[in-house]
Amino acid sequence: MKNLIVVTLITLCVGCSSIKDDFVFDGSTEASTQAGIVKVMKRLRPKDRLEFMTALMAIQFYDVKSASEVVDDPTMVNEMNYFIIGKKIDGLNYQQVIELAKTSPTKVEVIK
Repeated sequence: MKNLIVVTLITLCVGCSSIKDDFVFDGSTEASTQAGIVKVMKRLRPKDRLEFMTALMAIQFYDVKSASEVVDDPTMVNEMNYFIIGKKIDGLNYQQVIELAKTSPTKVEVIK
């Protein structure tokens, strides 16, 4: 029984790390972008999920120059805009998405 638990834990750890390196986002459509994000989110630990979501928000707002651009477009505030995100993360893996977000002039933080 202990061997089964150890094997399961190792498999989970390998699965979590491989999604970060191996999975490449297909941003060609909103649906494929959303599906890729959901797939990655399911494989991440809660701490990494939070980092990933803030990275996606920073990427979504990457090109925003003023608050009026956000206010005038409800898709920028009320939901993730998979069209915009998809254009920017197409062909990138998890780590590249995190790095892209770090270059964004828009900084996103979670207030607890």
